Amino acid sequence: MRLFFTLAICALTLVAISGLARAEQIRLSDGRYLQGEVAEVKEDGFVFKLTDTGGKVFLRWSQVDAGLKKRLTNDKDPDEGLNLEVMVPGARLELIDGTIYEGNITQVGGGYKVVNRDFAKGRTIADADVVEEGYITDIMIDASSMMVESEVLKLAEDERSPLETARQFYEMARIADNLGLYMEAKDFVTLALAAGPDAKLEARLTAYDATLDELIRQKGLLTALAGARQLAKKKKFQTALDVLTNAKNEYKPTETVLAKWDLTYAEIDLQFTAFVVTEWYKQMRPVTRTKLKEKGLTISDCISWARREIDNMISAKIAELVGSTTADDMKKRFIQRFNLEAEGKLRLTMKKASFGETGFYQIVGGHLPINGKKPEPATPTPPGGRPGPGGSGSGPGGDRSGSVVPGEDIGDFLKSQGFQDSENKGGELPGGIKPEDIRDFLKKIAGDDSKSDGEKKDGGAPAIGKQDISHLKVPATVPTLQEWWDGASSTTKAKWLEAYYARYAGTMRVFELDDWNVKFK
Repeated sequence: MRLFFTLAICALTLVAISGLARAEQIRLSDGRYLQGEVAEVKEDGFVFKLTDTGGKVFLRWSQVDAGLKKRLTNDKDPDEGLNLEVMVPGARLELIDGTIYEGNITQVGGGYKVVNRDFAKGRTIADADVVEEGYITDIMIDASSMMVESEVLKLAEDERSPLETARQFYEMARIADNLGLYMEAKDFVTLALAAGPDAKLEARLTAYDATLDELIRQKGLLTALAGARQLAKKKKFQTALDVLTNAKNEYKPTETVLAKWDLTYAEIDLQFTAFVVTEWYKQMRPVTRTKLKEKGLTISDCISWARREIDNMISAKIAELVGSTTADDMKKRFIQRFNLEAEGKLRLTMKKASFGETGFYQIVGGHLPINGKKPEPATPTPPGGRPGPGGSGSGPGGDRSGSVVPGEDIGDFLKSQGFQDSENKGGELPGGIKPEDIRDFLKKIAGDDSKSDGEKKDGGAPAIGKQDISHLKVPATVPTLQEWWDGASSTTKAKWLEAYYARYAGTMRVFELDDWNVKFK
């Protein structure tokens, strides 16, 4: 083999010399032309034998065209023409969502089976998920989709065998570098320097050797980056960030590697926050249902819990999912969602909590102060007069059948519902309820909270416009909140608590409040 290599080198040398002796016309930098042969190439110029006289002249590189110098000295960029691809036969599958799979792909009933490095046991893709003509066979694909890095490097070496020139070894070093095999890349650089590279390639190899030394020194950090990404894929975001922080403190990366660390940390941190935001909304219902399993709960207990504790339960649940011991961080990340949406990094959609009309109205806004009071029987309408208590007619409480209209006279409204002693006890109603209490309640559910329509409230949410509640009816008997709670199903209770939390806990921004529907982000 070595004898064959020696003979090959001699043959190449003879070819190079014969190439120099070929007659040609060259152009000088002053515009003149000379006919002759290149006799010898030196570092600062070349010897040219003239055809007409047979004499020889020495021409410096500054005296001739730059292209001639590049041709005679074989002066080209060491990276020019490198083949860094390592390919194997395979197939490609493109999905309608933009995903592309490469590997050993075959058609099966109703779809395709993909076998590659990620899916060693195979993964079936439904035919409906593949774009038209998205299945392409008999093509060359990246070998790394089928093999681990060390196997890809071995394949590349076999395909380029025998490795003898400095340029071949340099090409192998670049392939190993791309695969993250920095020690192997350095070994190939060492072989390239020993193989007699030209001056330009030698300079490139020397600089490359120093770069690889730095990468090898920080290989532990690069390994940590890869490990962190794998943890993030498993939703262990906090653990991934901890791995990155510890690696940075240990290896103290600089320049390019530090920039790569910063980018990786930012990507995983954003994925973390996006997961928390999505999961927060998902956890509202299950956390509420878990609470409702407790025995002997009153509605007062649940209201207090929805205002003060539900955030903590959701935070703790998400912290458990992502491998974090700090539940407070979950809420901080959730609150960041509107800033990230403004920056175009996150997209939020409107959510709705709806629990239905079940005996009285605006249950999230509060129940009527007259709850639990039963109106007295209606009396006949006097001829030509206004209706008696609880009757019908054109006066307050007439054909609206008990409709609550904000701004109407509260006393007339209550009289129309059968409360005869509303003018007794210093203006108080049965049970010590005052008319102004009802006025305040009606103003509240009508959206009148003494703020202008354009003013922001609820931590930055747009003001919820005034509501028309004239279509809502006062039932014959208005239950207390606890009475309603005792008769409600567990599903209704869960929906109500979810809506109450969205409206009053201060974590959500409510964009619309319509009867028993709460829309929020």
